[in-house]
Amino acid sequence: MRRTVLVLAALAGLALLSACTRPPPGAYAHDTDSPQSASGRQLALGKNTSGETCTASRTTSGGALIYCGSWHQPSAEVHAGPEANRANLNAIVTRGNWRAGLEQRYACGNPKPTTVLGHYPGEVLLCTQRIGGWPHVALAALIRGHVWFADGVQPAFPAMERAVGVISGAVPAADAGAMTTSVSDSQLADRLAAAAFTSGDIHEYGKLMTLGNRSNQAEDYPAAITAYRAALALQQKALGPENPNTVTPMLDLALNLSDQGDYSQADALLAQAAKLAPLAVDPTAVARLDHYRGLDQLNQGHDRRALRLLSAANRDYASLLPRSVLRPHPAATGSDDGFGLSAGSRGGSLLAAQSTLLSPIGQQALLGVIETLRYEGVVLDAAGHHKQAAVKIDRASAIASANGIAPPVLRARLDRSTAAVDTAFDRTASAAARLAQASYDFEHALPGSRPVADTHLLRGGVLDLAGQPGKALEACRAGIKLLARLRLGTSAALVAPCLDAANREAEKNPARAGVLRAEMFAMAELAQGSTTSREIAESAARLAADSKSPKVAAAIRAHQDAVIALSRLYRERDGIAHERQATPAAINAIDMKIAAATRRLAEADESVEAAAPNFGQLVQQVVPAGTVLDRLRPGEAFLDIMPAPDGTWTFLLHDGRIAVAHTKVDETRMTALVRKVRQSVVPTQAGLPTFAMTSAEAIYRATLAPFATDLAKTTAMVVSPAGALLSLPFALLPTEPVAPGTPLAKVPWLIRKMTLVYVPAAANFVSLRAIAGTSPAKQPWFGFGDFKNTSLAQAEATFSGPSCGDSARLFAGLPHLPYAKLELDAARAIFKAPASDELLGAAFTVPNVEHADLKQYRILHFATHALLPSELPCAHEPAIVTSPPPGARSAANSMLTTSDITNLKLNADLVILSACNTGGGDGKAGGEALSGLARAFFFAGARALMVTQWSVNDQVSSYLVATTLTHLASSTGEGAAASLRSAQLDLIRGAASGTLPAKLADPFFWAPFVVIGDGGQGTRNLAK
Repeated sequence: MRRTVLVLAALAGLALLSACTRPPPGAYAHDTDSPQSASGRQLALGKNTSGETCTASRTTSGGALIYCGSWHQPSAEVHAGPEANRANLNAIVTRGNWRAGLEQRYACGNPKPTTVLGHYPGEVLLCTQRIGGWPHVALAALIRGHVWFADGVQPAFPAMERAVGVISGAVPAADAGAMTTSVSDSQLADRLAAAAFTSGDIHEYGKLMTLGNRSNQAEDYPAAITAYRAALALQQKALGPENPNTVTPMLDLALNLSDQGDYSQADALLAQAAKLAPLAVDPTAVARLDHYRGLDQLNQGHDRRALRLLSAANRDYASLLPRSVLRPHPAATGSDDGFGLSAGSRGGSLLAAQSTLLSPIGQQALLGVIETLRYEGVVLDAAGHHKQAAVKIDRASAIASANGIAPPVLRARLDRSTAAVDTAFDRTASAAARLAQASYDFEHALPGSRPVADTHLLRGGVLDLAGQPGKALEACRAGIKLLARLRLGTSAALVAPCLDAANREAEKNPARAGVLRAEMFAMAELAQGSTTSREIAESAARLAADSKSPKVAAAIRAHQDAVIALSRLYRERDGIAHERQATPAAINAIDMKIAAATRRLAEADESVEAAAPNFGQLVQQVVPAGTVLDRLRPGEAFLDIMPAPDGTWTFLLHDGRIAVAHTKVDETRMTALVRKVRQSVVPTQAGLPTFAMTSAEAIYRATLAPFATDLAKTTAMVVSPAGALLSLPFALLPTEPVAPGTPLAKVPWLIRKMTLVYVPAAANFVSLRAIAGTSPAKQPWFGFGDFKNTSLAQAEATFSGPSCGDSARLFAGLPHLPYAKLELDAARAIFKAPASDELLGAAFTVPNVEHADLKQYRILHFATHALLPSELPCAHEPAIVTSPPPGARSAANSMLTTSDITNLKLNADLVILSACNTGGGDGKAGGEALSGLARAFFFAGARALMVTQWSVNDQVSSYLVATTLTHLASSTGEGAAASLRSAQLDLIRGAASGTLPAKLADPFFWAPFVVIGDGGQGTRNLAK
């Protein structure tokens, strides 16, 4: 339980200092002046190098704050320095307090002598903002025996020089706006004038980073990703794609992609960041790279790698701080500087470190130390090393307390981590108290957010362990209610203790058992949210609207397309920004596309709001158990399965009631069982392995056996699995113990007893059942297949990387599928379809698929190879293999990718993917039941899919599909799932009777196909 909860909180630890991503009012050499201290009328200073109009306000200390463009923060600041002469000006600039103050926030080069205002001596420093990376400039001018200091963003330099002239009395205020820059060094002047950004750019960057940080803390990763992507694009446009100081938004974007589970994109960005971080002016960049890499590995379950990276990051952060800062001492009392850092004194050691703590780098490094220590504790606790975990987390808390750091989010994170260790040591009272405080702090800092909800659920689990099921349920209900309102899912680890508390209450109070079990079912649904279930829900709502109002459906589809298009453009930009061949013109071109796509999305938002104001409510994540029961047909059951760290929870909805069971097979054990079964259906050079009957029996006992009485009356079942079970066809589970040596044709497989269909979530079952068989398409069937291979040269042109030779050879060498052509011929005959309703051979190309009017067909049938990135590493997306277009130079148009599929416009009752491994399961924990291919077809407009869970035998696959379609087209009106079952039973019986080879009774041959969606009762004869 603890491990998953804490991984969900793999936030950008340094986001606590969101104000440091842009210059705040006091982020200049001296921060005694602020907008609040400005006085008097505005002084006109003309334009900066970016063409923005600048003005100055005098401050009460005799200096000035300079504002350029629409930025509400000062672009620069001027203030008076000491008396001096030309001989000691350089010493003041090089070694004085002014330079020391600059260096806390900026990395500055050596001062260059210059002439200011035509004849006054001066020194100019070109700097870079340490946190944020924006170019900065500083000026010291000697006028009439006094030094005047100024510093600001680089485009503001002309305004700085004019302001110095006015404030010092060397230039009349009325003349300032008409002055021109008089820097004497021509090279320096050119560099200052070449700034390609404005104060407004920095302002927008700061807003985006603040929004990203806030969204990250609230664990709203999609919003954070959008903000960080825009910030990165803005900074790369202004500073250049290879500028090392763009690493900050790049790292934040990478981590949030990882938090959302998009590990491939995160890895690509982290690899780019690894090249930039050592060159960045931010001394914490390398430490933060390891920090975020560690969190990424933690998200992926690679605990040892995570621990190594977090330890390295901790050492690098600590090296930037005085030792006294890292020694636990009683916290000081004193004023708070806005970052949660006390400005009070606690003795000589704090005084010595005070300037470090007040600098942005010091703050970043100190928070980095605290967060990496905390996460080291998280990893150790997950591994069962609770004492070591306690040491790490206690040290993190002590350092935070000693330095007076107390932002609510940090306090809440530390309390949650400490509560996890307290729970491991059975200190449930202490853990519950800490979680109550964490809930309060999260609610104070991030009201109504996911962290608040998850902390309620955590507290519910601890209270249940403490023997307080009533209070536990109260906390759980608060968390569940908030998640439902936010339309967010959560982890099985968080939900499981709440189920336990509710189940105990149901056992104690039989009169309320039905109500409590319905509540438990809703809790379990929240643990099954996935990309697949959300996309199916949206597509089902669109297809439901289509039958009532095509215009509304068109508006919804336009909005969905706009979202996909913008996301794709951002991913494309992420990919090209650091390619060697990427040019500023290429990046600018894609930025223009992104801007246009953003406008289209805004327009689509307005259109959907006008056409379907309740669309968001139609896309349900959780549906009441009663709604599911109402949708079930006579003899049909709904099975929901939730593997968790403490066992497996199952819910069977049947005949108007809910049955609940909890078995001791936890998610780790379940994953191992599924992997054994799947490995036993993978052919080796020696042939098929012996089927893992013992493991299959164990899975049945852990999921279905507790419902034996209900199952005896069940003829069809809808299964909503989770975790590793997503990759397992339940048809191959034996319903009774099987004696060793029993022929496979005689095994009591589950498929013998009932029809099986699968959905990712209960809400998908409800929405897909409502639209099953409602396609308005007039034509019954369209087929695709008989692909022609690409040449090796074409494949190498597509898979051209230095490590892609194997991918090119594999793709070019894909075997021909002779039975796939026979399968399509049989299907066309079954549905009496004309030859024009096929794309075969050389005609089966990506452009031809895209240009076909596929909305006119109720069944779409692909009989060809499909490849996942795990099988073809140099392919970035899953793809269906097609023929190359005539004259193609590469294999690019020989792959119908998920991106291509989402652009299709379908209105199909069923899509058949009779190809290798189109379901995408591999038996790993957390694997999706549907690959990106299958999800893309749902998005495009499929109501149900028939897919394969592993690589299939060409000849047997053709037999199964053709037989399924024969049953589907028959006058009995069987649905897709029942038709598939009939075909599977035909194969098993044929193997048993000897009319077919006995080996075909092995699940490898008959079990790979599953129907996902409704696929239940047929609504009409599709052959007519």
